[in-house]
Amino acid sequence: MLDKEPNEFRESDTFSQIWLLFRKNRIALFSFYATLALLLIAILAPVLAPYSSDMQFVGEELTPPSWNSAGKVIYFFGTDDLGRDMFSRLLNGITYTFGSSVIVVILVAIIGGFLGIVAGMSKGLKSRMLGHFLDAFLSIPILLISIVIATLMEPSLPNAMLAILLALLPHFIHEIYQAVHQELRKEYVLVLKLEGVSNSMLLKETILPNISVRYIREIIRSFSVTLMEISALSFISLGAQRPTPEWGAMIRDSLELLYLAPWTVILPGIAIILSLLVVVIFGNGLCKTIDKYYE
Repeated sequence: MLDKEPNEFRESDTFSQIWLLFRKNRIALFSFYATLALLLIAILAPVLAPYSSDMQFVGEELTPPSWNSAGKVIYFFGTDDLGRDMFSRLLNGITYTFGSSVIVVILVAIIGGFLGIVAGMSKGLKSRMLGHFLDAFLSIPILLISIVIATLMEPSLPNAMLAILLALLPHFIHEIYQAVHQELRKEYVLVLKLEGVSNSMLLKETILPNISVRYIREIIRSFSVTLMEISALSFISLGAQRPTPEWGAMIRDSLELLYLAPWTVILPGIAIILSLLVVVIFGNGLCKTIDKYYE
């Protein structure tokens, strides 16, 4: 502890203070632990699931969930038309839907954040041309771009992830680019420049802390878009293919059973909605906490 630099003490104190403030928001704290649980399940799903996602139980096709009078406890969420356990498939679906979304968003946050900061710190004609180029992408919906890219490749989950990554990057870069540019126009930044503060020090000590909330919000927005688009591309047969237990693909494969076995469609839909809510509530709670800390 005594070997730490003053900056390290300040940073560790900042994190601890933000954490103490964040803990006071019970809903956000619960969503934080729920997000960690989803990440853990995404890694350990094959071990946690009671059955293999492809295991078929002959004679148990379309068994209702356990809370139904005709249901069985061993098939807690029932079975699908092939006799596969819905609970096991939903658990494994966390890996394919939630886990894939996390991977895409991490790549977008790293690549898009770096390129956005570099573009934002640049000056002159190149900066203006890049700004206009990124502005042009904002007029095209991300889903449309990802569909166009996905149709050019073989339908699969990895290719759907790549399509969404390429579609999201220009939007993410644009947001970080705009955030950095807005900070550079502020009076106190201009004063620091006149005092001879280097761009690297200005970026580290002033700009990055001030755009952190916007950066987090953009990550949360990107995650929401990614999770929905992975499910959407699988639903229209451009993403995960049979028998992958991706939630969007599960809805597609069971859509004809909506009236006969509604749980095969409703449960994956609920999983998508709950995952989105958990991450969005956690992200918004974190942003509010950081804003409150710097007030």
